[in-house]
Amino acid sequence: MMECDVLVVGAGPAGSGAARASALAGVKTLMVDKKKEIGTPVQCGEVIGLDLVKRSGMRIPANAIVSRQGFTRFVLGREVTIDNSEPYWRGVTVERKIFDKHLAFRAASAGAAVQADTRLLSVKTDGDIVKSCLLSHQGDEVELSPKAIVAADGVHSTLSKELKAEFFSPKDVARGVEFELVAKKDIPQCMQIFIEPEIGLGYGWIIPKGKRRANVGVGLVGVNASRRSFLEDWIAGHPVVSRYFDVDKVLEVKLGDAPVPGFLGGPVRGNVLFCGDAAGQTLAFVGEGIMPSYICGGLAGKHAALLSQGKEQRYEEDLVEHMADQLMMGAALRDTLVELWSSDGWDGRTRSLLSGAVMNELVSPDDMMHHLNALVKDPLSAFKGLVKDSRRTIKVKRC
Repeated sequence: MMECDVLVVGAGPAGSGAARASALAGVKTLMVDKKKEIGTPVQCGEVIGLDLVKRSGMRIPANAIVSRQGFTRFVLGREVTIDNSEPYWRGVTVERKIFDKHLAFRAASAGAAVQADTRLLSVKTDGDIVKSCLLSHQGDEVELSPKAIVAADGVHSTLSKELKAEFFSPKDVARGVEFELVAKKDIPQCMQIFIEPEIGLGYGWIIPKGKRRANVGVGLVGVNASRRSFLEDWIAGHPVVSRYFDVDKVLEVKLGDAPVPGFLGGPVRGNVLFCGDAAGQTLAFVGEGIMPSYICGGLAGKHAALLSQGKEQRYEEDLVEHMADQLMMGAALRDTLVELWSSDGWDGRTRSLLSGAVMNELVSPDDMMHHLNALVKDPLSAFKGLVKDSRRTIKVKRC
């Protein structure tokens, strides 16, 4: 362990992006992670939107990619599907165990020091400024005094708790659970998102990892049931999901929480810059956080380096310039979906259909009510009409 100018806490995509950017800026950088192996355990669906990969300027290594999806399928209320092949909804599935190590390798290759099995225990502060950090490094306690810190330590951030700077409440956290399953037959090579009353404000998914393997899971918001039991019952009872999967071939169980608070800007407390899940930097309507976290982490690392050199940091302004369009779009859609699922007077079927229409931009949030009666009366015809009007590469059919 060594003294450093910038300490990055957390070696997920946000932390690795931050450590690389800080090291490239020429300051002494240390990235630590509490896990004994970076990238494990896996806590997400492992899918990445190609639109954001392009924005990041990074190439995903071929050995990390296990599946490519040319479109996303939305299954609405178990009766209507929408196949959306617009560029935004194309993606790849990665092995996070490989991908996260690749990102950490990039940070180390840029000059950052990297230490797994190293946990932040506490901090000492002088006003808003963190003066020193106490770490547990492979069982030994070490105290460091970095000039700037990047908090990339996830939705349950230790730094947030230590600084009493938690930026979102428990109601803004989706509780996720998924099984990596072996399929009974070949599965469609697309990400499938399930929006239905059985799940409510959250959503279900099938994310392929090959022709006969997939992550199958649910993200629950405001549901207090046992996650594993809920998922088992959902798989067994769903007419589409059970067509491909039973729960007797589970290769891995993955549990994780995702923040979905909407755009929070670039949170800074004294000499600590927050990024990734610790700052709620996900696409709030679907909880995708890998590439948003990596991009935002890179910006946090760049400005942490400036701060460590005694220069002015403009993290939030830079974040607004590079990522606000995506994060604010996600926040607007998230707010609309919350309104849909919390308002009285609509049944679950209507909510599912309207959610799908909004997520696919077939109707704007402000224009929902105009299409409500048609969607309820004849959903298939109404969706076909909306797709035709949109002139986009979307296909609609019955399940």
